[in-house]
Amino acid sequence: MNKLYRHSLLALLILALFAVYGCSSGNNGGGGNGNAASGTSSPGTSSPAEPVSADLASELHFPLAQQVPTLDPHLALNTNVYVTMNIFEGLFAFDENFKPVPMLAESYDLSEDGKTYTFHLRHGVKFHNGKEMKAEDVVASLNRWKSLTGRAQASLGDSEFAVKDDYTVELALKEPRNDILAQLSHVLNNAAIMPKEVVEAAGPDGVKEYIGTGPFKFVEWKQDQYVHLSKFDDYQSVDAPPSGFSGKKEAFLQDVFFDIVPDSATRFASFLSGTYDYVDVSLDNLPQVQGLSDVTLNKNLGSDINLVFNKKSPLFSDVKYRQAVAAVLDADEILLGTVSSPELYRLNPSYMYPENTTWYSEAGKENYNQKNPDKAKQLLQEAGYDGREVTLLTTKELGGSFYNATIVVQKELESIGVKTKLDINDFATLLKKRADPNAWDIYVGLFTMPSTPSQLLYLNPTYGFADDAKLAELNKALTAASSDEEIKQANDALQQYEWEYLAAVKIGDTYSQTATRHKLTGLKTLAGYPNLANVKLSK
Repeated sequence: MNKLYRHSLLALLILALFAVYGCSSGNNGGGGNGNAASGTSSPGTSSPAEPVSADLASELHFPLAQQVPTLDPHLALNTNVYVTMNIFEGLFAFDENFKPVPMLAESYDLSEDGKTYTFHLRHGVKFHNGKEMKAEDVVASLNRWKSLTGRAQASLGDSEFAVKDDYTVELALKEPRNDILAQLSHVLNNAAIMPKEVVEAAGPDGVKEYIGTGPFKFVEWKQDQYVHLSKFDDYQSVDAPPSGFSGKKEAFLQDVFFDIVPDSATRFASFLSGTYDYVDVSLDNLPQVQGLSDVTLNKNLGSDINLVFNKKSPLFSDVKYRQAVAAVLDADEILLGTVSSPELYRLNPSYMYPENTTWYSEAGKENYNQKNPDKAKQLLQEAGYDGREVTLLTTKELGGSFYNATIVVQKELESIGVKTKLDINDFATLLKKRADPNAWDIYVGLFTMPSTPSQLLYLNPTYGFADDAKLAELNKALTAASSDEEIKQANDALQQYEWEYLAAVKIGDTYSQTATRHKLTGLKTLAGYPNLANVKLSK
């Protein structure tokens, strides 16, 4: 048997940053889309409402801007994650630097050939129903997670998790992959661990009971009104500094209510009245917040904007048409049209964030933000453009950000003679149409921060239909790289080719603004999602 290396250096170097992995973000759930500055500024029954101390409040109300469609963590995207990440946990979690850190796993081993992961579980961890977590629960949960999650299927292939003993789980891959821990840590479609019996009883719409291991347990879900969680008294924390969704968690709050408040004016008015102590802030509301002495304003790095081509459409199956669009795009104009302030965006030629030092690359940046309509017109002429109409798929939901970006792109395309039409849908319909190669040509969206390039779904055949042999080969080489030097070389090669192939065009990164009252302390967020463990609310 190959020699094992505990906590391999490579695995710990897998850094992050939301589809989402290449899933569209739309993360406007309650406090905007970004990382609020750290240190700013099981069905069950509710525990007795006793304050932790005389100076602390026992109840927190947290506003959500959208409905909660599901509390199944394996299916959770966008607003759902605000709630589920406080109920459920996985084997690993991202810290604030987006490094995978063991949570329900005590440790792991990686075989010398990089193909076999052995996960050693913590002993004595209890679910909210009182049952101890064991390997059978982990295996049932993770194999279901893999079956429901496209990015997990892309990484794991046919491999499945297997029980070795009560506290040991093994994953045997056919090929080495350096992104496994990042996949297990991602907040969207989180690889959460639930009791085996809950997993086995799940229906097509999700699990029927919401039982995890987190510091808060599920109490009640009043549709269209709120989700109520309460402190889990038997929670067993890891002994490490709190960071992101990793590290020590201690519930100082007895009860948490995630209130569903879709109207932004109502949310902000409720913040001003003192109902809420945390809220997303629009530019219109900014002056009012700046005048409050008991409030900290946070600028939060949140989502990136990308333009995705349908590579099966009659036009954009031809790379010259894709190059023409990339040539005309003015990233500043699109970003400003989306967020309305130059303070709330930054230019970035990389498909990863600069903060993600392992995976950031500037290869191909000469093709970014070209603002060259003459070049675009020349490419259209070379491609033989005949006036065919281009369908831009979009939605006015999610705060209008997708729509606002799309109409600027539409204007820029029409400036070089491209005929366009908008196909405006609710978000659920948009997702269905996006999977149909006959329904659209271009889609512009905000995307949750990816943790590794392998989580950029628009580089895969299932999202925008990037069915390209060289792209797949470069992606495979990247995920198999082992040393820092190999990773950099493979990463640069992949991004350089992507800027030539153009599965998508990176527009830039956006920020949001949130406000936090000084009496709310200890709140940490990751990709905009709140970790309410360790939060204290003064009376």
